[in-house]
Amino acid sequence: MTMEIICPRCESTFATDNNALREHHYQAKCSVCQQIFHFDIAAEDTRSGSSLGRFLGKLLLILTITLLIIALIGQALWWTRSYSYAATSAPVRHILLSSAEQLGVTIPWPGPNKEIRILNSQVTQAGKHLARITGNIENVANKVQAYPVIEVTLSNVYGAPIAHLQFTAAQYLSGAFHARSGFVPGTAVPFTLSSPALTTAAGYQVTLLSRP
Repeated sequence: MTMEIICPRCESTFATDNNALREHHYQAKCSVCQQIFHFDIAAEDTRSGSSLGRFLGKLLLILTITLLIIALIGQALWWTRSYSYAATSAPVRHILLSSAEQLGVTIPWPGPNKEIRILNSQVTQAGKHLARITGNIENVANKVQAYPVIEVTLSNVYGAPIAHLQFTAAQYLSGAFHARSGFVPGTAVPFTLSSPALTTAAGYQVTLLSRP
């Protein structure tokens, strides 16, 4: 086994074979200053162990500092909701959702703001005295945000409101769309509004409720 030895006089470092040192009873001669000295194998093992310990200590310190920096960045992104912009990328959104699922938490998507529009809506009969409203909504912001609450105002033949109904994302979404996944921009999301309170009326007004 090759090991390094250091001359105690000139501190020159040499690589030598451990078997050769043993044959010469751990006596070595420096090729630089010609000093003959005894090599203490036990002390060298201790020094090597100490060096390894210092190296591992530095490595652990660097790792701890790196993890703290990552935690601080993550906390800043969490509180400022900046992750909603990065989440427009499908891979980033997948990582966020997978991590949230493993931690057992729900991502608090910001909003919804006013950058959401109704693309279309239509009213159909859903049985005796009942109606169903279907359509599509789109997020036109440059970030993923929360789904809005949809409000329906029923009016009589004179245009006077007779009822106000509100539907959450969990009530009007279906299929591959889920409130916990966030409202991704640039996608037409279908909605279905149905309730025993959604009766036939002379007029219907569909409104998206946003937050400041």
